[in-house]
Amino acid sequence: YNVYIINQIDQLKDCPTFLIDQYQWEKNNRPQAFGQMALLENYGLIISMTAMERNPLRRYTRDNDPVYKDSALEAFLNFAPDDFDKGYLNFEMNANGALLSQFGVKGNRESVNTLTSYCTSCDAYMEEDSWNVLLKIPMELICDLYSIKPLRKDDIFTCNFYKISEDASIEHYASYAPIDNPIPDFHLPQFFAKAIIVSN
Repeated sequence: YNVYIINQIDQLKDCPTFLIDQYQWEKNNRPQAFGQMALLENYGLIISMTAMERNPLRRYTRDNDPVYKDSALEAFLNFAPDDFDKGYLNFEMNANGALLSQFGVKGNRESVNTLTSYCTSCDAYMEEDSWNVLLKIPMELICDLYSIKPLRKDDIFTCNFYKISEDASIEHYASYAPIDNPIPDFHLPQFFAKAIIVSN
């Protein structure tokens, strides 16, 4: 995925679209979902994600609630792709804008807000037949957790994006990059896709 460098947030709409259309674990429910990601100068990464769902399940309202039990959109990011021991970030959001965010390795993850003083923001927007989240990740948060310099042109990281609900009434699992695993599991960074920061 090509991550464009932009200097205004409204330029995000002109960035490449990623489709969350890999349904490896077949369920009856297959909502369409997609998004865009960019590096906003003097801020950090911004990610817009949209799900084509009318009246999405959205029971949870607080940050770090288990929003994957609602209808959720998720972004998983690894800024040390050559060192799995460094860990990866997961950001999981429902249509209320409730944000579950963690960092670490599989089986040993902690809430981001216990590891750094920098904060990620999530804004949610409801439309008649869809909902959208705008995730904003400050560069300082990434640099603090990974002990790296700010991202710039030609830097590479890995990512995957998901559409999920574990609620039995609408259960579904979709990803951007395919996952070769017999059971649903999004916490497999070896299947994240490559992202490279490029000039628009």
